[in-house]
Amino acid sequence: MNGAHRLAQIPAGVQCFVGEEARRRRRIEETAIGVFEGWDYEEIIPPLFDYADVFTSESLSARTYSFVGRDGSVLALRPDFTSLLAKIAAGRLRDRPTPIRLYYSGEVVRYEPPKAGRQSELFQMGLEHLGGDSRTADAEVLTIAAECLDRLGVSGFVLTLGHVGVFTGLLEGSDLEPARLEDLRDRVEAKDAQGIRRALSGVDLPQDRRDALERLAALAGGSDVLLDAAEVVADCPAAAEALGQLRTVWEALDRAGLGSCLAVDLGEVRGLDYYTGLVFRVFAPGLGFEVGGGGRYDTLLGRFGRPLPAVGFMLGLDRVALLLARQKGEPAPPPEPVHPVADADLGSALAEARSKREKGVRVRLDKHDGGDP
Repeated sequence: MNGAHRLAQIPAGVQCFVGEEARRRRRIEETAIGVFEGWDYEEIIPPLFDYADVFTSESLSARTYSFVGRDGSVLALRPDFTSLLAKIAAGRLRDRPTPIRLYYSGEVVRYEPPKAGRQSELFQMGLEHLGGDSRTADAEVLTIAAECLDRLGVSGFVLTLGHVGVFTGLLEGSDLEPARLEDLRDRVEAKDAQGIRRALSGVDLPQDRRDALERLAALAGGSDVLLDAAEVVADCPAAAEALGQLRTVWEALDRAGLGSCLAVDLGEVRGLDYYTGLVFRVFAPGLGFEVGGGGRYDTLLGRFGRPLPAVGFMLGLDRVALLLARQKGEPAPPPEPVHPVADADLGSALAEARSKREKGVRVRLDKHDGGDP
């Protein structure tokens, strides 16, 4: 590829939107923000980059674009919002009483290997609920996620719930090294029973816990899965307690009328390693991957000096736009009609254009017929 041709292209993993595409995305963003504000969340616009050690999560560090600042500091483009908001809540918002409700809308940048639905530049819309009662906050965040999807017109969506505590409870006392633990997470999420056995080879773990971890990968479906899981983890108090927390949130959502859009997947143990409790992903017909998700991260704020329980979720704007285009199969509504304005005198044309704009009319200033071009 010659230099001129390369300069005319954009790098792989980033995108450019014009006209109708941009309008569609803006409407999606405005709809989600309207829901966030309707639940009394406050907007936060965090910095585009920060010190790289803010993003030291095992699952984020390898995907972070970092660089050296002019003063020699190692900086990084934000690969997610959650870590940044945790730092801000522990610092600038330290004296603010809890619960703190914050929402954001903007881009993150992180390396993603080539794969369907993956981009390096991602536009995320989401919120964080910091402090407060965990059960109430979990249910609130899931309810808001469902309302966003309803308002956006997504049909057939499902909130698939899990709880990291079931997985970690079954591993209690095993002291798996990080690489082995990450491999086991991958095998559980892939529902690979043979891979789970291989990942646990040589690990000091009772056979009943090994069997439970194998079964965990297959525990997915409706509310009956919670009953089946209770039998599987009955002899593990930590896992049983986590399952009980999940069941409590499920029952509250069901009573609120959301039962038809819920599912359970106890093999959902999330890729981001700061999650500690309830986790979920959002799926809908028409897309072969999730459009968003979230979870509870009760230890992250402690890293920044203000231990607080916390939960959040995000929707990927790019994925929502793609999903809606596939589900609805219709173009975005056209913008308001344009009224051209032209005059031999440029000043008069501008005056007329301003007058129309004061009335909310969409105008286009055409080249006037006289004077200099």
